Amino acid sequence: MLLRTGLPSVANPLYVLVADDDPDIREMVRTALQLDGHRVLEAPDGQTAWNLIVANRPALVLTDVQMPGIDGLELTALIKANGYDDTKVIVFTAGMATAWQAQRAGADAFVTKSAPLLELRAAQKLKT
Repeated sequence: MLLRTGLPSVANPLYVLVADDDPDIREMVRTALQLDGHRVLEAPDGQTAWNLIVANRPALVLTDVQMPGIDGLELTALIKANGYDDTKVIVFTAGMATAWQAQRAGADAFVTKSAPLLELRAAQKLKT
């Protein structure tokens, strides 16, 4: 089945958490992920994201770096330090961190917000 994006729907939809303080970014990413068949949770800050991770154990967390409270790198490290090894993390940033910093925090992938949506989708598929 083809979706409006022109890409085939995913065979195994994921439970995905999008953590970003910008509601427009959350909406854009949520819409793309839902069009691909995934179930999406949203968090406007790191503490809300952490609470949702503990309660829902999503398969994938897509996190911005600069957020109120717990930032995305701290959130990534918290996820990995607490044994959520099955939860993959993609750091999705507008340049507030480097790929090296994301990797050091434990991220499974690093994508800049200026990257095309196809690059984000490719990172999600390679790491899940």
